[in-house]
Amino acid sequence: MHGRVKVKTTEQQEREKKIERDGKLKAYRKAMSALLSRRAEGIKDDTQLMVSAQVLQSNPDISTLWNIRKEVLLHLVDLGSNSTEEADEKVFEKDAVLLKELDLTQQCLMTNPKSYGAWHHRTWSLEQMDNPDWNRELALCQRYLKLDERNFHCWDYRKWVAHRAAASPQSELDFTMEKIEENFSNYSAWHYRSKLLPLIFPGSVQDSIQEETIHSELDLVQNAAFTDPEDSSAWFYHTWLLGRQAEKSGIIYSLLENGTLTISCTEPIESAKLNVQVNESTENLSWEGEEERFNKLWTTKVSWKEGTKVKIFLSGSEDQYLQFSVDLDRQLLLGEKWKSTNQRFTNLPSQKTKPVLEQALDNCNQLLELEPDSKWTLFTKVLILLALDSHANHQEIITSLRNLTEIDKPRKNFFADLECRLRTEHCIETADSSTLDLSELNETRIQYHKQYLPAFKLVKLSSDK
Repeated sequence: MHGRVKVKTTEQQEREKKIERDGKLKAYRKAMSALLSRRAEGIKDDTQLMVSAQVLQSNPDISTLWNIRKEVLLHLVDLGSNSTEEADEKVFEKDAVLLKELDLTQQCLMTNPKSYGAWHHRTWSLEQMDNPDWNRELALCQRYLKLDERNFHCWDYRKWVAHRAAASPQSELDFTMEKIEENFSNYSAWHYRSKLLPLIFPGSVQDSIQEETIHSELDLVQNAAFTDPEDSSAWFYHTWLLGRQAEKSGIIYSLLENGTLTISCTEPIESAKLNVQVNESTENLSWEGEEERFNKLWTTKVSWKEGTKVKIFLSGSEDQYLQFSVDLDRQLLLGEKWKSTNQRFTNLPSQKTKPVLEQALDNCNQLLELEPDSKWTLFTKVLILLALDSHANHQEIITSLRNLTEIDKPRKNFFADLECRLRTEHCIETADSSTLDLSELNETRIQYHKQYLPAFKLVKLSSDK
């Protein structure tokens, strides 16, 4: 009828879309064929740049095309550097060419803000420039993170740019705070914060932070976590704050028995780090371990006479050593890293930190009264109980972990594994000088801290299996 717009049928629309797709595919294949053929012939010119740019603007995830551009650009830059132009003009020309690459990657990122290829090529282009504008790059990150504050590609790029721009860690920390205030469900912002804090407020151990800073961060993250208990981003950060600090490398004990010297360490080390002095002279020994290179437990055969003076230490830790005179009995020397009721895997908190943790525990208990099946809240409660007193709260920790295996079934093996580790640690800490009773673990083999086993005369495992 007159005056009415003719509406296309679904069949017509699909036919037109197919024609359009076929046309694009044909053009893509033709362009790719031409680019690869010219590459095989060793041609590196502006045509390669022009055609590859056209394809990349439609699909920026073709890494081969980014590599072709790199080859051409390096060739052109090399030609420019060998020209007879003045030095300043050559630098300008080089940066001008690479600036076009930044423009191209920006166009590609508008098509796909999470394109690995585009972000990597942008990084490469800046690295080739003599005078990159780092402030421009920080501003670009600001724009893209306004579009998607959780774009981890852009966050990773910003970390790199901030480093190259010599941006202060404090300014970057302020930026993470700005993004968290806009949307606390931001994994990347919390993660970046965990990398910046040890730089600004370093603790006594590498990658740790000062006690007062932990207190303020716990207060911050709890406000976020309790706003939406089911959002995991803040809980992950909460877990990091409560996490056990990495223990410094050291000797747990040495054991001399029946002509065999055993040395147990806190972390896997190379045998070259082991130093043994006999009567004040360094002894070259042949060490053996389960693994070829790195082990927590090393053994060697010795033939020392009674009364021989022995000193053992690790390279770089000469002030922490074990020293004894050989006799014919079994000789076990415990180092500073040996775990007991007084020196635990997770030590008791300071008097300043204890009330902060108690308040956090009270918050968790209140939330669990309202939402008893909140897995993140319950898991955080486990970590707080562990940090407060692993011995006094041992049974409650185990009960909570078993509840988590029912509440969060996809991760039941994780919680069961954590229970096994904590129970093993509790057994080691409470063991007497000669017997390690692991029968309560209901396991026939040891999963954790196996380097402790030779120190005990008797190790009891489960009799049920």
